[in-house]
This record gives sequence, structure tokens and C-alpha cells, in this order.
Amino acid sequence: MQARQLEKATEIFKALADPSRLALLILLTDGERAVSDLALESGDKLGTVSARLKVLHAARLVKRRREGQTIFYSLCDRHVLNLVENAIDHACETHHTHDDEGSTMTDHKHNHLSEAEHPHDHGPDCGHTAVRHGDHIDYLHDGHLHHPDGNGVDEHVIEVSETNPDQCTPENGHKGHEAGHVHGPGCGHEAVPHGDHIDYLVDGRLHHQHGDHCDDHGPLETV
Repeated sequence: MQARQLEKATEIFKALADPSRLALLILLTDGERAVSDLALESGDKLGTVSARLKVLHAARLVKRRREGQTIFYSLCDRHVLNLVENAIDHACETHHTHDDEGSTMTDHKHNHLSEAEHPHDHGPDCGHTAVRHGDHIDYLHDGHLHHPDGNGVDEHVIEVSETNPDQCTPENGHKGHEAGHVHGPGCGHEAVPHGDHIDYLVDGRLHHQHGDHCDDHGPLETV
């Protein structure tokens, strides 16, 4: 890899190294937006948002077009969408522990939320999708897999297994939706933590966005 390419990649990470700019990119994952709309949704001044977009544009993360007096922004390409989604997914993975040699292991139960932290009671008719996970029932809640234990909830993750693999399976991943559908925040399907990544539940199957297709990561029974 040439030094110039490394410099360009470094500029991309510099542009991403700001929560407010990253928040703008997340808003743009849903499609093109006018600058005024981005300012309204972010709650910041128009000039402030424009300055942030200028940095993102210089790093080739967003593109812009003018329509009369209105300027619209959108993500540059699929690579940017993947970059944002992977960063968010990785940031949400709090279920890793490390052994003495630095290898990573996946914990079945990786976090516990007390009743004060999670006042909602999961159960039949609670409004969240119930799924069968091993010998018990968990509930999908805003991208988390919750298991009530009487004193709050444990956060679980679907283990990588023969039933729920994590390999690339492009021949199977479009069942249940249009071939051009892109999984991600706001795509209309529920997010499910699976191994070290996030999948999306489609007609009882786990789908994982992978480049220009989605992989089928096996069944997940809803109850």
C-alpha cells in the first residue's frame, strides 16, 4: 500500500473522530438530507452543521448537490455505510473478555442491568419480540437480547454455532426481502447480537449485511 493511500485513510479516521460528525453520518445512513433538516434533527445551529459537513466532505465521506438554494448531502458510497455500521456494531459489542494470552472469548451473559437501569418488565405481551435461545426465552429490545432474571435483565448474545454460523452465504441471504435491501439502523428489521457482530431478524432467519449482499446466519425461533 502506498504512503499516499495511508494518508488518505488517516484523514478519514480523523474526520470520524468526533461524535457530532459521526452522528451526522448516522443520520445520512437513511438517505440524502438537506442541511437544514440535519441541523433540525441534530439540534445544532445551521452554521455548525455546515462546518462539520465540510470536514466530512473534505475526507470524501459525504457528497453534496445543490437544488436551487438548498444543499443536500448523502454518503459518498457503500464503503462509508459499511464503515459507519461496522464502527457502531463494534462499539456495541460489550460481551468480550480476554484471557491471559490476549485471545477473545464470547460470554453467554455479558452484562446485567438492574431494575433501576431497566424498569421495563419483559414477558408475554410486553411488546418486545420473544425468541427461543437455548433452553430459555429472551426478548429483543433496541438491538439487545434481554433475559429477565427477577432483579433486572441479563444481556445475552446468540452464540456462533453450526445452527447459527457466521460464514459468508451469499446464495441464501436475500430470502424474505428485495435483493437490493440494505440491512442497518432503521432498515425495518430487528437487530440481534450474534457472536461478535449484529444480525437482523427476517422471517425467522438471521441476516448479516456483507458488502452488496446479506449472509444467512441461520434460524432464530420467535415464540
